Amino acid sequence: MATSPTARRAPRARPATSRAKGRAPARPEWLARWWKVALLVALITLGLPLAHAMFGEIFALLGGAVLFGFLLGRWTAGL
Repeated sequence: MATSPTARRAPRARPATSRAKGRAPARPEWLARWWKVALLVALITLGLPLAHAMFGEIFALLGGAVLFGFLLGRWTAGL
């Protein structure tokens, strides 16, 4: 059976794709909160003694307070 030149072809079926393709999987809520706590503990246990050894007690205390206040303010800004 011959096809006429004006006949339209049926559109090709597109492969099914998921909407989340190419996106990273969403983190669980508890993980989004606890990585900040782990970072804060690491900064306190490693950063403060290092700053104390390099710059002295006053700089370590004031720098730690400023950094802690900044991080706490940034992390709780959306609450």
